[in-house]
Amino acid sequence: MDINQLRYFVAVVDQASFSKAAVRCNISQSNLSEQIQKLESRVGKCLLNRSHRRIIPTEAGLILIGRAKEILAQVENAKCEIRDSGSSHAGKVSFGVLPTIAPYLLTHVLDSFIARCPKTQVIVHENMTGQSLELIESGKLDLGIVSLPIREHGFETETLFSEEMLLAIHPRHPLSQKRQIFTDDLRSEKFILLQEDHCLGNQVIGFCNQHDFHPRIVFECGQLATVQSLVEADIGISLIPQMAIKATPTLIYRQLENPRPKRTIAVVTRNKRHQKVAVQEFLKHLRQVGKTFGRTA
Repeated sequence: MDINQLRYFVAVVDQASFSKAAVRCNISQSNLSEQIQKLESRVGKCLLNRSHRRIIPTEAGLILIGRAKEILAQVENAKCEIRDSGSSHAGKVSFGVLPTIAPYLLTHVLDSFIARCPKTQVIVHENMTGQSLELIESGKLDLGIVSLPIREHGFETETLFSEEMLLAIHPRHPLSQKRQIFTDDLRSEKFILLQEDHCLGNQVIGFCNQHDFHPRIVFECGQLATVQSLVEADIGISLIPQMAIKATPTLIYRQLENPRPKRTIAVVTRNKRHQKVAVQEFLKHLRQVGKTFGRTA
């Protein structure tokens, strides 16, 4: 089978459109359609159902699409391995990271990595998990640093560490006087959370729901620093990841009694994709920092 024909076929299935696939592949729609017809002639089966507004694969097409993606991935891996053969740590690493992780973890990662691999260019994108996964899927990012779980298929995840989430309250808040704080103590409290497109906000809501109550949310913010500022103003309470704790006389942090809320930080890569030497070195360094950071976070 022709590699380009497989690439065009995958693009049509992914885009569910000949016109969009032609733009993605940078060829004319008539040329793309002709190549798909040649592919169908070669395999002896109709691969695409063209009777709907959205192009969908036939039964034969569904069989081929998985194989086609594997073949294209192997070809790309071979190209990467050839390019990397005999190379040093020079190269480029691009990754996505959650805004609730980036300011706190990257200071422990980047300086030491650049000192270790000074010729490597590092490009950081602060993205939500979904955005990072889309960019990893398209090959625009090498990896992502996320908070588990992720529900999308086709990715490999590797846990770096877990950290506790602590209750953030104003020093004058009545809960600050309690020796022990339980989830039942939070039922009537006013919560300040990150907006719903942040997984951390959803994790707090999920933790509360697991304990049979829905948090009374009075404010939703776009940044963790804003959440903590509003808690400092005694407007409400929140659950804050341990890595984001800051020393201030107008904000205190308390552990909840068991079960304690936690989040798990992981690195995610595209399944079965060859990683460049520079990316392999960055992943190795990230694992080392994760072990240390997990013990101190």
